[in-house]
Amino acid sequence: MSDIDTVKALDAAIIEGINAKDASMATAPYAEDGALMPPGAPEMSGHDAIRGYWQAAIDGGLSDVVANLTAAHVSGEIAVTMGTLAGSMGDQKLAGKYSLYLRNGDDGWKVQRDIWNFDA
Repeated sequence: MSDIDTVKALDAAIIEGINAKDASMATAPYAEDGALMPPGAPEMSGHDAIRGYWQAAIDGGLSDVVANLTAAHVSGEIAVTMGTLAGSMGDQKLAGKYSLYLRNGDDGWKVQRDIWNFDA
């Protein structure tokens, strides 16, 4: 698998984990020292914090998440993906955009930072 295919698969794997209601699966693409940067909340670093965030979101009703990858770039050991997202949180419909920063380290390609925000 090429580097670009690998980072695209990691991008998709987070959504697959959320929709499977499996916080561990959603956390697997992140580096051990990776971090989430969700809107309206402090940065959450490390697998335990990331897993806890996704579990709370799943428990809160996050479902039917769809990500539309609009760009993926690899340069050496660094990659960035960007796209739009949609989903539901209970009765509330969500729409927004996201960007992932990935790095290729000793453990292969992993998500270092995940940031997103919602459309008004």
